[in-house]
Amino acid sequence: MEKVGREFFLLHPLEALEKILGKILFYQGSGGRIVEAEAYLGEEDPGSFAYKGKKGIKRDALYRPPGSLFLYRVHGHILLNIIFLEEGCPGAILIRALEPTVGIEEMRKRRRKRKLKELCSGPGKLTQALGMDLSLDGGLINLGPVKLLEGKLRENEEIGFSGRIGIREGKQLPYRAFIKNSDFLSRRGDLNP
Repeated sequence: MEKVGREFFLLHPLEALEKILGKILFYQGSGGRIVEAEAYLGEEDPGSFAYKGKKGIKRDALYRPPGSLFLYRVHGHILLNIIFLEEGCPGAILIRALEPTVGIEEMRKRRRKRKLKELCSGPGKLTQALGMDLSLDGGLINLGPVKLLEGKLRENEEIGFSGRIGIREGKQLPYRAFIKNSDFLSRRGDLNP
């Protein structure tokens, strides 16, 4: 499969949000189709680490070059974001869920789960299933071990939108996109958390 081109990461996160669904995230022999993601914008987005000029390492990560990986720990789980827009313009997409397609037995071992639906149905679950750790933070996708490969929606798949999950401010904004009726979502797509 072909790697996603560098121009993809220059898109506005809201434009890329829909287009990232169906693409393949791959790391060290394991991977899957992206079925759920959330966009985070710049200083006007109350859910963003860059909101109103907040300070700190997480805020600074949003200003990295496009295609940079931003991994951080929250509640003991590692979350994976990809930076979008030109360097110096904060924007990212959080990868929330995958449909496992490659390296499934390795993912089962890492997650200690047998059911396919339980392997990557959440942002912390998918990084654990893929064996990702914080050492990947700051790397560039497709130029290092993490790959984003071309993929598309299947003929019968539709995209849904809802508010974001797990944040206090800005959760009502419809910046979460998902493949409707996917069995691999972090939460049912028909819910608006």
